[in-house]
Amino acid sequence: MPVAIALIVGVVVLATALIGLLWAMIFLLPFYAYVALACYLVWRSNRKHAQLSASVEREAERQRLFNEQEMRAWRSSFEEESRAASRREKVLRRFNSARDPKKMK
Repeated sequence: MPVAIALIVGVVVLATALIGLLWAMIFLLPFYAYVALACYLVWRSNRKHAQLSASVEREAERQRLFNEQEMRAWRSSFEEESRAASRREKVLRRFNSARDPKKMK
């Protein structure tokens, strides 16, 4: 009799374990797969966002360097023009002063 009870208890435990395993495979595995897929998609989205922000930072730095180069070229051109203008003004003043007779007081 104790052997029969042990066998019955063993069969019940084994059946419960198999039913639990079957239940887990049917209901929990799709849930875990869904959670894993969601985690993967969030991770991939974060990675793409990080790549995009790094790309934007690189492009902003490149644009800033280009703007600085453009500003230096503009300033150089402006300074060269102002130097040329001041030379022209000096020459014109000398020319005008050479042509105008001195006023007597």
